[in-house]
Amino acid sequence: MMSEEPSLESISPTSILFEQMDTTPKTTSDRLRKWVWNIEEFLSRPSVLKFAEISVILVFFFIVIFPPLYLVFIVIRDWSQINAVIFNDPIIGDAAWNQMLSAMKLSFQIAFIVMIIDLIIGLPMAYILARYEFPGKRIVDTLVDIPLAVPTSALGFSIYLFWGTSYGLNQLMGLEGGIFTSGPLLIIMAHVAFSYPYIVRNLKGIIEAADIGVEAAGRTLGAPSFTVFRTLTMPLMKEGIVAGSILAFTRSLGETGATLIVAGIYETAPITVVSWTKSLRFEATAFLSVILIFVSIILLIFMRFYARRVGFPVQNVFPTFERKLSSKSVRAGRDFTTYIFFFFVVFLPTTFIVVYLIQWWDGNPYTGAYTEGAYYSVFKAPDNKWSALWLSLLTSIEIAGITTLFNLLLGVPMAFILARKTDGKLRTLLDALVDIPLVIPSSALGFAVFYLWGPRGLGVTTPGFFMIILVHVSFTYPYMVRPMLANVLSINPMYEEASTTLGSNAFHRFRTVTMPLIKTGLFASAIMTFTRSMSETGATIVVMGIERTIPVMIIDFVESEALPAGAFAATILIVVSFLMLLLSRFLGETGEPQGEN
Repeated sequence: MMSEEPSLESISPTSILFEQMDTTPKTTSDRLRKWVWNIEEFLSRPSVLKFAEISVILVFFFIVIFPPLYLVFIVIRDWSQINAVIFNDPIIGDAAWNQMLSAMKLSFQIAFIVMIIDLIIGLPMAYILARYEFPGKRIVDTLVDIPLAVPTSALGFSIYLFWGTSYGLNQLMGLEGGIFTSGPLLIIMAHVAFSYPYIVRNLKGIIEAADIGVEAAGRTLGAPSFTVFRTLTMPLMKEGIVAGSILAFTRSLGETGATLIVAGIYETAPITVVSWTKSLRFEATAFLSVILIFVSIILLIFMRFYARRVGFPVQNVFPTFERKLSSKSVRAGRDFTTYIFFFFVVFLPTTFIVVYLIQWWDGNPYTGAYTEGAYYSVFKAPDNKWSALWLSLLTSIEIAGITTLFNLLLGVPMAFILARKTDGKLRTLLDALVDIPLVIPSSALGFAVFYLWGPRGLGVTTPGFFMIILVHVSFTYPYMVRPMLANVLSINPMYEEASTTLGSNAFHRFRTVTMPLIKTGLFASAIMTFTRSMSETGATIVVMGIERTIPVMIIDFVESEALPAGAFAATILIVVSFLMLLLSRFLGETGEPQGEN
C-alpha cells in the first residue's frame, strides 16, 4: 500500500532542518542542539508563553504595586486607632497632625521653588544642548548628568560643605561661616542640583523632537527668534515642560538622603517618615506615607493624561521687546548666564567634596594637624573606620548586584509585554503603573515594603539585607523597564519576521535575533539600575535594621562630625557611580542602530 504524500502545509523549515536530528543524531553536538531546540520548542508553546506573561505581571504587582496598596488598606482598616494617635492623643492631642502638616507644607514649598528654579536655569541649557553646535558640547552634555552619578547622600554632603561651611565658596568671599545655614535654603540648593538633570534631559529630548522646519518657517516670515520660540516651539514642547516640571517637583518632594544632611533642625515629610519609623510610631508613619503616595500618584496621573491639555499664552506678540530679546548680545548674555548658573549652582557644589578631600587628605589645611586629616581618620584612627567602610561598600555592591539581576529577570519581560501587548487597556494600565516608583518618595515606599513583608504584615522577612533588596528591586524597577521598552520598540520588525518565516520558534527567535539587537541597551539598563541601587538612602534607612550601605555610612560619618572620613566615603561612591555613568553613555553611543536602516 502506497504511503500518503504529505501535504505542502505539513512541511516546515523546522522539520526539514531537524529531519536528521529527529532520527539518528550522530554526534554529541547534534544531540545537544536537538536538546536545546526541544527546550526552546517547549518554552515557545502559547500556553507556556501565556503562563510566563501572567507570572511576570503578578510578580510586578506583588513587589511594586502591592506594598503601597497594602499600606492604604492598613490605614483604612486601622483608621480608628490612627485617628486616635494623630488627632486625639490623650496626652499630646493633635500635635502629630500639626507636625505632619508642618512637614508637608515645608516639602511642598521647597518642591515648588525647586521646580521653578529648575525651569528657569534648565530650559535654556536644554535648548543650548538641543539646538547649538559648539566645541566642547559633548563635555557639557556629560557634565549636566554629574548629579545623576552622585548618590544623594554624597551630593547633600558636598553641597553642605560648599554652601554651609567655611571650607567652600565662602573662602573666596572671606566669610567665616557658610553662606547658607542648614535649613530650607540649603535644602533648596541641594534639591535644585539633584533634580536639574531630570528636567534638562526631559526638555532636551522634547526640543530635539520638535520640527525645526516650523521654526525656520517662522523666521522666514520675519519673526524674531524669541517670538518663534515662545509662539511655535514652546506649544510643541508644552507636554514635556509640564511633565519635566512635575518630575522635578516629585523628585524634590521625595528626596531624603541629601535632605538628611542639609536640613538641620527642619523636617520635610520624607524625613518625618524616617524619624517616626525609627521611633516606632507606625500608625502615624503609615498615614503620612499614604498621603505622600496619593499626592504622588495624582501628580503622575496629571502628567500622563492631562499635560497635553495645558495651554500657553501665545496669542499676544510684542515685536519691539521680543526683537531686543532676540539680539545677539542678549542671547550671548543668556547663554553665559546659563553656564554660570550651571557651574556655580549645580556642577561645582556637586563635585566640591572631591576638592575638600584633597585639601584634607594629609591633615587639617588650617592647623596642619595630621590626626584631623582624611587618611588618618579612615586608616589610622582607633575606631577602624576603614573596616566599617569597606564592609558597607561590599554590602552596597552585593545588594545592587542582586537587585540588578532580579530586575533583569522581571523588568526585561515586562518591557516586551508593554511593547508587544495587543490588549490596549491592559497595556495602558501596566504602562502607567510601572512609573509609580519614580514618583513615590522612596522613604514612603520603603515603609510600605516594611509594613507588607515585615513582622507587622506577612512576616516574610525582617529589616535587614533581604528587605533592603525587596525595596531596591521595587524602586529601581522603572529604571530597567523604561530604557528596555524604548530599546525593544526601536527594533526593526523585519528581522524577527524574517526569522519566523525560516521556521524559528519564539524562544529561538528571541535568543538568536532579538537578544543581539538589544544587548547594548540591556547592559545600559543594568548599569543604570545598579547605580540607582548603589546610591539610594531614604528607603534603605527605613528597612536596613543593623545593615549599613555606603550611603548610610556617609550620613553616619557626617552626624558624628567625621567630615574627612565622610568625604572619603562619598568620593569612593562618586567615582564608582561616575564610571558606571560613563560606561552607560558609552554603550548608548556605540550601540548599533536598531531601527530602520
